Formats: sequence, structure tokens, C-alpha cells
Amino acid sequence: MNIKVLLFAHLREIVGSDEINLEMEAGCKGKEVFQEMETRFPELIDHRKYLKLSMNGEYIDMETEILDQAEVAIFPPVSGG
Repeated sequence: MNIKVLLFAHLREIVGSDEINLEMEAGCKGKEVFQEMETRFPELIDHRKYLKLSMNGEYIDMETEILDQAEVAIFPPVSGG
């Protein structure tokens, strides 16, 4: 299955793009998407415990099954004021 991964802030600098298309196994979970991104971009490993995922605009956890053609966003911590 094909998914689009969106990256924000310093994550897009690490990857060198604001989006990546991935071909994943059907039934994969959020954690497997992130593991694939870590394999391709090992610098992401240091950020793992701080990152949040969303799928099609809704926050998900690492155990959520990813849908075919989904848009998965990886977010660094957000601060505001």
C-alpha cells in the first residue's frame, strides 16, 4: 500500500523534504511507518520519543493501523504562547 508521510519543522530538514511517499505492507501500524523512516533517515532515531503521529488529520498512536493512501504526518513537540 502507498502512503504519504508529511514532515514538519526540523524533521523536514533532516529528511530534506516536507513529504515522502512510502510503499508499506497492508495492515502496517504507525510504529512501522516510523521504523521505515528511521531506516531511511537514521538521524530521526534521536527524536523518536518526542514525536506525534496523525493520519488523515487526526492524531493516532503508534499501534494504530495505517490505511491505504493515508496521509501520515510526523510532528515534533509543539510549543506556543
